[in-house]
Amino acid sequence: MKYFFIVGCIICHFQFFSQDLDSSRQLQTFEKTISKFIINDDFLKSDKNLNLISERSSESISTILEEETTNYFKYYSPGNLSSISTRGGNASQTSLVYNDFVLNNPLNGIVDFSSIPSVFFSSVNIMYGLPSSNWGNGGLAGAIILNNETTENKSLEFGSVFGSFNQSTNFLKLNYNKKKVSSSLKLFRQNAENNFKFLDVNNEIVNQENSAFYHSALMIDSKIDFSNSSLKIVLFSQMLERQVPKGMIESFTNAFQTDLNHRFFINYKYNLENSFIEFKTAYYDEQNSYVDSIRNIFSENPCKTLINQINFSKNINKFNFLKLNLTNSLAKSNGNNYDNEVQINRFSLTGIYKINNPKNKWKHLFNSRIVLNKKNLSPLTFSYSLNRVLAKDFKIYLNMGKVYRFPTINDLYWSPGGNENLNPENGYSTDLGLIWTKDLSNVQFYFEPTIYSRWIDDWIIWQPTGTYWSPMNVKKVWNRGIETNSSISFKKRELSFNFSLKTAYNLSTNIDIYNINDASLGKQLIYVPHYKFIFKSQIAYRNIRITYIHNYTGYRYTSRDNLYYLPSFNLGRLFLSWDFKFKKYPTKIFYKINNLYNTNYQLVINRPMPLMNHEIGINFKINK
Repeated sequence: MKYFFIVGCIICHFQFFSQDLDSSRQLQTFEKTISKFIINDDFLKSDKNLNLISERSSESISTILEEETTNYFKYYSPGNLSSISTRGGNASQTSLVYNDFVLNNPLNGIVDFSSIPSVFFSSVNIMYGLPSSNWGNGGLAGAIILNNETTENKSLEFGSVFGSFNQSTNFLKLNYNKKKVSSSLKLFRQNAENNFKFLDVNNEIVNQENSAFYHSALMIDSKIDFSNSSLKIVLFSQMLERQVPKGMIESFTNAFQTDLNHRFFINYKYNLENSFIEFKTAYYDEQNSYVDSIRNIFSENPCKTLINQINFSKNINKFNFLKLNLTNSLAKSNGNNYDNEVQINRFSLTGIYKINNPKNKWKHLFNSRIVLNKKNLSPLTFSYSLNRVLAKDFKIYLNMGKVYRFPTINDLYWSPGGNENLNPENGYSTDLGLIWTKDLSNVQFYFEPTIYSRWIDDWIIWQPTGTYWSPMNVKKVWNRGIETNSSISFKKRELSFNFSLKTAYNLSTNIDIYNINDASLGKQLIYVPHYKFIFKSQIAYRNIRITYIHNYTGYRYTSRDNLYYLPSFNLGRLFLSWDFKFKKYPTKIFYKINNLYNTNYQLVINRPMPLMNHEIGINFKINK
């Protein structure tokens, strides 16, 4: 099958994607590609029906994605570490991207999605599979794209949310936009005792302990437009102080984690005739400390990252578009879990070429990428995408190509356990989708089935080796599955309905091994559910809206031999909101019931989650 990819992608050009998204006044979530060349959803799975907005101002990106997409998230508890699994991939195989820069930590390759406040961003976009692997070190499974465009000339918005477990959230947003200058200031603060009740291993109700958190964040975004160019500067800083709760069968812990992150972005864009060139720089100063005096753990994990990019984009003619990118990424750490100061220094050359002739029904996209890591040159990765209009209401899309990902700093140098002999992950990926849309008077129908398959050699996984854990190359993993996205919308006068259903069936199995005694051969990977369903219904009458979200997650294995597993569960969530004007200013009041059925469930083994809980909030906005 992999040779089918090579034949299909023999003609490829360099690729990279710019994050030029449609702006939105409040957080909206779209599952689509964000490249300026393919923003019309021609080549990837898409979903435009995720329209919960300001009610979710107190929530992190992880909460929104978990409840409205088929991605799986692992939580240690609310407000604590949250990592993602996309299409059966591990957390380091999904990239979080902002302003064309990957935010994943270079040390472990992952990002804590619970640390990203949704109120800072105007939209979230999700890319599945190719060509998301062309970002950073290679998002083999997918990419989450953040955008924070501002549309108002002058505005002030603030909100407060109060909830169970002494949760308190406040935010403030100031926007200024006049002539050629625009700027925004966003402040966020959240804290919670997080002392929720749960059922322990003896089915007795107990309180969660050592689980409080405090989160404060700041984002400043400024842009100046000149005659033929523009300059954009962004600062994103945050501090998180979190107690780390014990597992259900562990003894008492006083573990504590502190994260202090500063991210700085500069983007200069110069417009030429039918083209433009961009110079981009990002600097991250990330400091993580973990202290558990009872277990004698005192871990310091600082990391400084400098990324420089040059982008060139050109419209060759009305039907042909080209974009090239050269990126250098340098990351260093002198943490106390390394024997010496460690670093990675990588250069990548990527690009995209699109053919889009409106006179015919075919559209093509060619991609390729190459990475230099120290003295090691990656093989040429590539992808080919096409879109074909089959009939008035039908179109089909196809992606196929090669993917590649280097080990992270921790994979190589963590002490004890790092493995400098690890091989990079590499393989082939493909997906095929069909989109059907139909408008009948006041009713709109949408149906999109997608099938995908991905083969990864030398999959990296951490596993116990005596007294400590160490990363190893699993011989070969095969991810495959089918996803569907269906919706029905109806609107008549002041009444509107929207119903959507998303389903995912995933098989992620180890189909080859190094060790003949490895019991994982042919077994599902741990923490990858076979099934996930998301049902959402929304009814709006005038300024009142009722939204219900139902989340079904199937059983997940917790051992590589598939002998142990977490049971499946159903979660319900209900939103009530009322929009009105207070002294001519837009105001929203909302109420949320979380875990409506009081379900006792776990996302990570022996890590309990809250039973039924509540939130109430208000948002107030002044436009000038």
